[in-house]
This record gives sequence, structure tokens and C-alpha cells, in this order.
Amino acid sequence: MERNIITIIGSYNVGFFFKGTSLPVLGETIIGKQFIEGGGGKGSNQAIAAATFGADTRFICTLGADKYGIDALRMYREKGINIDLIRLEPCIHSGMSVIIIDDKGNNIISVVPGANLLLNEQDIDHAEELIKKSYIVGFQLENRHETVFYGMKKTKSLGVKTFLDPAPATKLPHELYPYIDIIKPNETEASILTDLQVNDIESATAAGKWFVSKGVKTAIITLGHQGSVLVTNELTKHFSALKVEAIDSTGAGDIFSGGLLASLVKDKSMEESIKYATCAAGIATTRLGVIESIPSHEEVLKIMR
Repeated sequence: MERNIITIIGSYNVGFFFKGTSLPVLGETIIGKQFIEGGGGKGSNQAIAAATFGADTRFICTLGADKYGIDALRMYREKGINIDLIRLEPCIHSGMSVIIIDDKGNNIISVVPGANLLLNEQDIDHAEELIKKSYIVGFQLENRHETVFYGMKKTKSLGVKTFLDPAPATKLPHELYPYIDIIKPNETEASILTDLQVNDIESATAAGKWFVSKGVKTAIITLGHQGSVLVTNELTKHFSALKVEAIDSTGAGDIFSGGLLASLVKDKSMEESIKYATCAAGIATTRLGVIESIPSHEEVLKIMR
């Protein structure tokens, strides 16, 4: 294990962002004001954020052997991300997502996973030596769940910490929770996973305690403008959100995750790492896009000071 190495096993989706005054309702057409095309996918976003914040980052995923997959590889090289275990699939398209954003920064998203669904258990086995060298391995739920669960169990069996950003949220098998060192759902995801109505600090604390009771070591429940709640067996603490005028919340949760992991591998405490992640995500909401909105490490430190 090397302290500064983060491995992210996850998804890539090219994102098509449409910005308008409001979100369309069923059957309605909205004339937009702005269009951006950019790389996305929860795993990819988190890997790029972690690398931007100074962590030695490795990314494992499957891409279509199309324009978007080739563009993604070029982007990872530019960001300094190790791509040795990224696999190109010739007979399927890369993951695609459409994000519609209103003037208040709210969004609706549709994702077609494409090549992401071809990431499999053999890919995890092939990555065993890389996993062994990692301080922590991050997962999400945009790939086949069987692959994700296998990867988490494999990672723990190798004595390496696991991080799960449980999105898109779905019920998890209870036997999986002891394999999770850190879980980081938002309020909607926490509600789905726990069957509790999570909408404030008190209910987020209850959800965090639920996760810990199932065997998770650390639960971080994010609450948007209400901040986040940290729950472990020894500690419960609320962290305030950064006060900003948000224009686009897309990807803020991924940037929080990348910031958290990048801070942890630099030997910072969990509390300090949550503050770092909070600042990083808060800054990102003041900008349009996901990768384009990731602040520099220096920007985050300036806000923290």
C-alpha cells in the first residue's frame, strides 16, 4: 500500500449539458440558452477531481472505441491519471448522459450506460496488484452491481480501504455494508438506502447511525445547502455548507468525493478532509459544467483559510 495512491473503479459518460430558464415538465419543450459537451460519469468525475487536488490517481473503467472513448483517454492523460487498466470495447458506445439545468442550478439527468455495463469481475481480478498498492479504492453504482460488489469485497480482502458513493441509489444487500469503510450518500440516496426520510441534520444523523449499525465504519450524509453530517461509532458532527450563489449543482457530489479522498491520502483527518471537500464542492456549484467547474487545490485552500 502506498499512502498517496487512489484507485477509482467506475464509470465514464460523456455529458451533454443544456442550460435554460427552467426544467421541462412532461410534454413540454424548453428553449435553452447554453450548451456544453464534456466528460462525465461519477467514477470519471471523482478520479479527475482527486487528480486535480494532487492525489496519485488510477482509474479503471470500460469505454467504447468511439470518438468519446478516445477523447476520454486523451483527457485522462492530460490530467495525469493512470489509464493502464482502462479497456476499450469496439462493439458498443461509450456511456452517454444528458443534463438539463435551470437558472437556479437544479438539474434532471438521463444516462445510457453503454460500455460501462461491460466492466466485469475479470477486470477487478486483473487490477489486483494495483488495488494492493492503493491507500483507498472508490466505487459508485453506475456499473453492473455484481461487479461493484465483487470489487468491494476483493478490495477489503486485500486489506485496502473502500469508499462507496451509492449513486444511482438502490437497495444494497445488507451483507455488503461491513465491506464499506466510508459511504457518502446525499439525502435522497440515504432515504432510499435506509427507508428513513432524510431531509435535515437530525434525520441525516439517524441515517448515518443506521449505516454504522450495519457495519460501515464511517458515514457522511450530504445535505446540499444544509452541509453534511459525519457519523462513526465514536463521533457525530455537522459541517456547514459553503455559502455561495449556486448556478449548477451537477457533479458537486463527485467533486466532494474526489476532494475528500485526495485530502485523506495526504494524511489529513476525516474532519479536515470533509471541510476540504465542502469547499471544493461549494466552489464548483458557482460554475457551469462538471470537469470545467473543478477548482484548483490552491483555490480550495484559499477558501478554507
